Amino acid sequence: MARWFLFAALLAACTQPRSDRCRRICTREAECVTSTNSSIPFDEKECIAACSALEADTDNLAKVKKHDECVSKNQACSAVLECQ
Repeated sequence: MARWFLFAALLAACTQPRSDRCRRICTREAECVTSTNSSIPFDEKECIAACSALEADTDNLAKVKKHDECVSKNQACSAVLECQ
């Protein structure tokens, strides 16, 4: 089920406009993955596309906002990478 949702989100993301909020979130996460030499597989463009698709879905908008708040308030990359 989760794979289907991710696939649907990515498919929808192909036509979704990219939001500034998602760019900000994903850019910060990419910086943290790089600066911590994390082994987390991360693709900034895929992150922005998936985030934008979730943001466009009213059922998931609150989750995107919550994630944005977490990423924005944390200075330490370790905390940013733990944001849900």
